[in-house]
Amino acid sequence: MTLLLFTAGFALSALLGVYLPSTVWFLPAGLVCLTLGTALLPRLRRPCLVVLGAAAALLWLHAYGQLFLAPAHAMENRTLRLEATVADWPVETDYGVRFTVRAGEAGGRKVKATFFGDETLASLRPGDCLSCVARCTPAGRTGEEGLYYSSKGILLQCKGYGEIKIHRAQTLPWRYAPALLAGWAREQIDRLYPAKQAGFLHALLTGDKSSLDEADQDHFKRVGLSHVVVISGLHLSFLAGFLTLFLKPKGPARLLLLLAILTAFTLSTGSAPGTVRAAVLTGLTLTGQCIRRETHAMTSLSAGLLLLLLLNPYAAANAGLQFSFLSTVGIFIFGQPWSAAWLKRLPKFWQKWAKPLVGTAAVSLGTMLFTIPLSALYFGQFSLIAPLSNLLTAWAVSLAFLGGMLSVAAGAVFLPLGQFLAAGVGLPVRFFFWYSETASRLTLAAVGTTSVYFALWAALVYGTVCLCLFLPSRRSRPLVPLCVCATGLFLAAFLNTQSLRRWDMNVIVLDVGQGQSIFLNSGSAWALVDCGGSDHPGDSAATYLQTMGRSSLDLLVLTHFDTDHAAGVPALMGRIRVKHLAIPDFDPDSPLRQEIEALAAAQSVPVHYITTTHRTDFGWGELWLYAPVGGKTSNENCVAVLGRSGDWETLITGDLPQAAEEQLLQREDLPDLEVLIAGHHGSKHSTGEALLSALRPETAVISVGRNHFGHPAQEVLDRLSDAGAQVYRTDQDGTIILSPKGQQEAD
Repeated sequence: MTLLLFTAGFALSALLGVYLPSTVWFLPAGLVCLTLGTALLPRLRRPCLVVLGAAAALLWLHAYGQLFLAPAHAMENRTLRLEATVADWPVETDYGVRFTVRAGEAGGRKVKATFFGDETLASLRPGDCLSCVARCTPAGRTGEEGLYYSSKGILLQCKGYGEIKIHRAQTLPWRYAPALLAGWAREQIDRLYPAKQAGFLHALLTGDKSSLDEADQDHFKRVGLSHVVVISGLHLSFLAGFLTLFLKPKGPARLLLLLAILTAFTLSTGSAPGTVRAAVLTGLTLTGQCIRRETHAMTSLSAGLLLLLLLNPYAAANAGLQFSFLSTVGIFIFGQPWSAAWLKRLPKFWQKWAKPLVGTAAVSLGTMLFTIPLSALYFGQFSLIAPLSNLLTAWAVSLAFLGGMLSVAAGAVFLPLGQFLAAGVGLPVRFFFWYSETASRLTLAAVGTTSVYFALWAALVYGTVCLCLFLPSRRSRPLVPLCVCATGLFLAAFLNTQSLRRWDMNVIVLDVGQGQSIFLNSGSAWALVDCGGSDHPGDSAATYLQTMGRSSLDLLVLTHFDTDHAAGVPALMGRIRVKHLAIPDFDPDSPLRQEIEALAAAQSVPVHYITTTHRTDFGWGELWLYAPVGGKTSNENCVAVLGRSGDWETLITGDLPQAAEEQLLQREDLPDLEVLIAGHHGSKHSTGEALLSALRPETAVISVGRNHFGHPAQEVLDRLSDAGAQVYRTDQDGTIILSPKGQQEAD
């Protein structure tokens, strides 16, 4: 209990400290807590342990800042002669490679950083050294992205310039041996498996998700299986369970061997928070069995959390750590008791056979109770079929993990044996892909957080659980709370699907980062104009549509084939049936256009090439698709879209430049607008004065995310202000919903 209370105070203060922007209060607040805790310790022992934990966290945050953050801050926004040691394998990017290093000036303190270079550095190995002139910038700038990097201990981003001197490691430092082991495992996997299966096993066995297709990751996330491809306690439990079949920890020698193998696996897979947590729990459990002492689960969990925060207090902001520890708490508090209670209700004959199924279902539900808020916060959705997904795929994951490890080991000794085992492992891997892709198409497999009805339903679920906890007599009657939750879910789904039907036409501008994805809805008709962006545009569009109770899209219009307008189409069409596709007949050599046309042909989707102005009925209104005005660039050849219902009009111009806007005005009879989607994400070259003075929009929406183009330009904001338009931005307001009554909602 002492360790548990101390760790609780430590973790809560660390979490508070890393999310607050100022750090100057760490030292005085830590000293105050230390004084208060010491003074009150004899009288109020338990509360004082929490206060002392908080004091230790604040003092360590201050010390960590001086020891590690200060040297990194001294190099920020400077161009300097950098000396670095490669800490991990290079990963390909669109502009070369990136890899983790320990870097600093000659004779200075080294910090963990991400290094960006050209493709000539792809052959570097962990332990190699390099020296060059580099520009150093803060890792992830500020805000959430900055916390993402600092929670992983990465404090700088370095871009190398000019000649880069490389010194190959002659002897391997032991600290880089796990990274070399992981690289060797990936090479063996690539020899044995086809590309798609190899990418999955890279993630499953080594924690490297770079070879996984983005659409597949979106499927995993939607059906509640993302944790499978993030190295965590699940994987270590598979390994520990398999090893203990042959190495019972009955003596110190076997125990040390088991702990060494588990430690090597943890280090070689990147020491993810979930793996470290599981390694500590498993290690303490095995040690307790060896010395015939029972271990306290929550105390062991506290030890793992405290170890991680001592290594890096900013790890408190790591999503993996938060998911891992909250899910484990859910298992201890709810999952295990539920499993035992449900098994007792079964006849004794069935208990032995049903134990794995009942245990998996109970653990999944217990995990969800604590992780649903995190899923909503980080992913914008939470999976409703996660328990079913875990139940149906548990066998496939365990066979793929253990079989994959055996095939890699066997293939290194005798390649044909490894290939034979790999053929068998391919079956559960293919099943896993098939299930995640099929289940992700279900309308309510997951629900988005933009709906107030599903948020209220989630509150109903948590309220019901709390009532069951405070009313012990009701614990043995789960049917009533289950019926209440199920009825609430169906009611929320019905109300959500009807929420937009009160208006003749709705415009939903999704927050997809730097890009554009816009739904037009009228009655039961749905159209999507563009599907691109920097933040999973295909997944976001599919999730929104499925949350509205739809599994098909009446019309998909692409203004042009730039990635920020069309890159999400393959992921969208993997989950949603598109009835019609409208595109400009421009740039036939575009790889993205060719991929989209191939998908349309494979799914028998009619493709309409917009070469002349086209009008179509759309629910209670109509859509006008304006053919490109012509030019040499893709921006000049955008399809423009007008949605009209009565006297309410919305215009979407894609990336049309001002000259093309003027040509469109001359060629078409455009009405005054209620809503204008600003062209080219607010670029100064679009949304010109001629367009604004002719159409006089009441509202303007800028679909934009973090970018280095300067979008939206101040000139555009000034022009919109002078035109009297009310401006909304997805980077500030989130997803925006506009209707004829002028409502604006943001998630």
